[in-house]
Amino acid sequence: IMSKYKTIVLQQGLEDMAVDDYQFRKIKSLLRKKLNLTKKMQDDYDRIQMADQLEDTFPKDAGLNLLINVCQSIKELEGLAKRLKTERAKVKKQKKRKNKTAVKKGKQEETSSSQSLSMDNQSDKSKPSAQVRWVVSHQKASPQVPPLLSSLGRFSNLSSPRLYSDLGKSPFLPLSRVRYGNHCIDRCSPFYSVELCLRIGLNYTPKKGNLPKEPSKVEGHHRDPIQVMVLKVTEPFTYDLIDGKRMFHATVATETEFFRVKVFETALKNKFIPQKIIAISDYFGANGFLEIYGASCVSDANVNQTMVISNTLRRRANGTPKIKDLFSQIKGTYVNGEFVVTKKNERGDFIYYGIEDDTGKMEVVVYGRLTSINCEPGNKLRLVCFELTSREDTWQLKSVRHSYMQVCALGNTILPTDHMF
Repeated sequence: IMSKYKTIVLQQGLEDMAVDDYQFRKIKSLLRKKLNLTKKMQDDYDRIQMADQLEDTFPKDAGLNLLINVCQSIKELEGLAKRLKTERAKVKKQKKRKNKTAVKKGKQEETSSSQSLSMDNQSDKSKPSAQVRWVVSHQKASPQVPPLLSSLGRFSNLSSPRLYSDLGKSPFLPLSRVRYGNHCIDRCSPFYSVELCLRIGLNYTPKKGNLPKEPSKVEGHHRDPIQVMVLKVTEPFTYDLIDGKRMFHATVATETEFFRVKVFETALKNKFIPQKIIAISDYFGANGFLEIYGASCVSDANVNQTMVISNTLRRRANGTPKIKDLFSQIKGTYVNGEFVVTKKNERGDFIYYGIEDDTGKMEVVVYGRLTSINCEPGNKLRLVCFELTSREDTWQLKSVRHSYMQVCALGNTILPTDHMF
């Protein structure tokens, strides 16, 4: 959906015949403050760069709503504004239709799952089991409700379990997702609540082959809490120098998946402590990140809560992708990692760094606030939230509005810079 908005902004908006060079300059002037354009950016940016800037600043719709408002304010572009509205309505209609299909499919799967559970229970009545049993009820689970003692069936191929060694001491916590066979019950499902009954001493370790290599992607607004462990966190930094807006990045994980997080409330830094388990709620999913905007969105987990994050999942969540693997990624993917700098080239308002590893070479492009960071060949650059793109035959990692960059020595020691956070 996001890429469709970007296509409308660029191909049916800024590149429309009605937008001649004069009208394009007028659009840039009207958007100057909204997009934090410097005088040079306003003079030099072409239509593609403007579309990129709109997308970076307004990732939810690639700046389409803003562009429509600006075109409506220009008499000669009122017709274009109407056409853009029509295209926007088509995308929204398609999204609504897709959501309805997903809901319908989910209900069908839940019905099929209930039948499957019942049949499985009949065949297992006489078999003693030392395996994990999942209890499904039509009540809403809460810490006050004692664990149910009857079992309606045995789940297999678990994707995201919460395991406790003693249910009597630990209150029930909702699951992110439970998978059995080809079916799935979501933690947020209004039809089911899931409680875990297990025999003492039974442990479950996710198979390494089932662990993801990429961060999980979530879309839209989610109110229900998810329990995660903090793995990695940056220092707070100012991403908008004009309005003084600040944020920090974090990587968090459940036992079976990991997420990248943008936190726009810097007071939450005291919650995001590595190895700490927290509950995140009322968050937004966009462009491969969970976005948190309020202090009330994060709370401490129960003191008895435990979470086992495998070394494999930690390595994948905190690791650096190989450059050759980035060549096969989709453009627009956001990349984190640490890379050795081999060369530096300053061109106008931009700095181009050459980076390499044992699999290949590529280019890092930074502009704006990140150009004040002093990095030289031989240093290692820690990059967070850099966009994968290309120019001519060169693959690039390009800084965007929420990018974070830090200079390290080759031994991972952080070097002092003249960029203050």
